[in-house]
Parts: sequence; C-alpha cells; structure tokens
Amino acid sequence: MACQPLISGIMLSLGPQSFCDKEFLYQMDADAWRAELDAMQQFGIDWLGCWSGLEYCLERQAAVPGGDLIAFLLREAEERQMQLSFSCGFAPGWWEEWNLAKALDFTGSRMEQIVRRYGASPAFSSWYLDYEIYLRWGREAELMTELYSDITARAHEMNGKPVIVSPFFMPDTADCCGHFRYGEPEEYYQFWHNLLRTSKIDILALQDNGGQHLSCFTEEERLPYIRAMIRACRDAGTRYWGNVESGELPVASLTEFVARYGRGSDVNALRIRPDWRAVPLPKLEEKLQLAARDADKIMSWGYMEFYRPAGGAENRRLYQAYCAYRDRVPAEGDAGSSGKNV
Repeated sequence: MACQPLISGIMLSLGPQSFCDKEFLYQMDADAWRAELDAMQQFGIDWLGCWSGLEYCLERQAAVPGGDLIAFLLREAEERQMQLSFSCGFAPGWWEEWNLAKALDFTGSRMEQIVRRYGASPAFSSWYLDYEIYLRWGREAELMTELYSDITARAHEMNGKPVIVSPFFMPDTADCCGHFRYGEPEEYYQFWHNLLRTSKIDILALQDNGGQHLSCFTEEERLPYIRAMIRACRDAGTRYWGNVESGELPVASLTEFVARYGRGSDVNALRIRPDWRAVPLPKLEEKLQLAARDADKIMSWGYMEFYRPAGGAENRRLYQAYCAYRDRVPAEGDAGSSGKNV
C-alpha cells in the first residue's frame, strides 16, 4: 500500500453556502475549538482543507480571541503539527459566464489577501483549486486549462506552495442525476493528463464516490474511472491523493433516484440534503483499502457533517466506530505511512 487505509485530512467548509449550516463555527470560543481539534487529531486528522466559504470567513468575526478564525486555526495547527490548505477563491458567475479575465482577477485578489494575512504561518501548507470539474470539452476545456494553469503559476510564484485539485467523475450514462454529458474512462485520462501536464498542478485528490455521491454505484463501476485518473497523474508527474468521501445519498439504483427526486435533480439541492447519510462503515473500509493502494494521502469530505462528535448522538456513534476500525489497522511501521503531507 502507498499509505495506510485511514483518513488523515478533511474538507472544512466555512460559509453560508455549505452543505449544512456552519454558523456554529463562528460561535465556538477558543476552548470549544480546541476540543474540536482534539477530536480531529484523535480521529487521525492532520490536514484541513479550508475551501467553500473562505471568502466569507475572511470578513466574518468569530468568537475566538482576536475574532479571526483562520489566524486562530493556524496558530493551533502550528502547535499541533497540523496543516491547513486554503481555497484560491471561486469567482461568482464562472459557470454561467466563462469569463476568464474576471475569474483570474477575483482569484488573484483573494490569493494575495490570504498571503498578506497568513503567508508567514508554517501551518499554511497548500492551495486548493475551488473550481471543481469532471470533464469539459471544446472551448470550455481550453478555458479550464488556462484557468488552472494561471492560478497554479500564481500560487507557485506567490509563496511556492503546492496546488491541489479534487475532481469527480460521472458513471451515470443516462443523464439521471444532474445534467452531465457522459464521458468514457479513456476520455478522463486524455483530458486530465493534458490538463495536469500543462497546468503543473501538484496534487490531484479524486472524489471517489462518483455519480454525484449516489450509494448505488459499485466498486466495479467506479474502478475504471479511478484507474484512468491514477494513470493520468502518473503520466503527468502529479501526486495522487484519495478523497474517500464519507457521506452519500442512499439509493438502490438510478431508477429509484429518478422516482424519488426527478430526472436531472441535483443531489446538493436543499430538498435532498436531509436524506444524505454517512457511508456505512464496512463500505467506507473497502473504499479506504482501495484508495490506499495508490494514494500518498487520504482526505475526506463528510467528517464535519457526519462524524464530528459534537454534532449529536449519531455522529458520536459513527466517530467511535471509525476509531475502533482505525485501531485495528496495522501500525505505521507495518503498513506504510498514514499519509504524506504537503
């Protein structure tokens, strides 16, 4: 295995557009945050990806000393030998306008603001590209390559930190879930190999659920896309991380999804979000084992939503069950590293 089959990084969403309400993050005082970070470390987490809502967080007063949540987290992370990755920023209207100059101006300004305020912290480890895609074709593919290339070059020039991107894949051939043009696994290889080679992105962390996080897709259905992306990373010289997502929408099939929610519905719609659940632990273990074969490190979306023990009784049960699994995994010396940080 390339790393231990354990989650060592999580995505931390900070804004009002998050999957679930994040207002509590700004109401927690220093003691509450230290308890939160203690629980994360006990879980095995040493990396936080601060992504969606970072722009909001930069302007929002929090209940921690000084009111600056990011500065507080960086100080705590340094003491705890944890690392933080920061979103490069997402320009409103990008998917509707495809205005490259506007997006680069917005993102560049946000990156400069982050470096100016937090660039001296040794816990600031990397940048996160907050323009998530699966595939694009034609002029849109060219624009994504230009966008990624320019942002990556700016990041490297500003402070030399690596850039991380976390794409997804869509095995839905019938356009049932959302509206996504279908692409064969080989198309993923060709698109991402070219994009990674051209842009010089440092790390790709593939979202492993596929199909907008529907539970019905099997490992056999997901594997061809995962293998194509790993091959693209290797051939482009890009480090590969796993993004083993710990939340999903439980449906038995695409037919059931359409019957319950309507063809083309978005799983992130507010009316659908309450139906999401944590990935069952046996399945999560299988996903972790699969990712550990090739990934330098395994991060996850879903901890804050389904596992943080302060989130309620079910969260605490899941947290404890995962920790019991973690304790069964062979020690680092027996099964490689738990994850190489950036």
